[in-house]
Amino acid sequence: NVLVQEEDTVRDLEFENTAIPFAVVEQVPLFGSCEKIEKTLQRECFQEEMKKHVEKHLNYPQEARENKVYCKVFVEFEIEKDGKVSIDRVKSNLRDKYGILFETEAKRIINELPNFIPAMQRGKVVKVRHVHKIEFNL
Repeated sequence: NVLVQEEDTVRDLEFENTAIPFAVVEQVPLFGSCEKIEKTLQRECFQEEMKKHVEKHLNYPQEARENKVYCKVFVEFEIEKDGKVSIDRVKSNLRDKYGILFETEAKRIINELPNFIPAMQRGKVVKVRHVHKIEFNL
């Protein structure tokens, strides 16, 4: 019985520092505007607020606009236990100077996110990993 408790403690410690994927976390991190919404709709609210945030903050890189360049950028980030965002990876479908312009803009947009109400798993505040796609098209 003592051994089982020790295994649980080890698992909890590992769990404590590992980011849980957004798709499976019990309670998603929340924008303030999503807090009072029914729990079953909070994931959808998060996605909708992300979309609004991107639309509001997106500045299409001028050179890319002039040359009618389109791009998809995937930003992988974590929402920490304190609700702050930290970016892990940014990857675009372009491997040229435009890709760098779009990736830089995508990073800027994600860094502008407000602090979130942290995610919860098994009644504890946890770090969550999320990947968001930003499409640049004219």
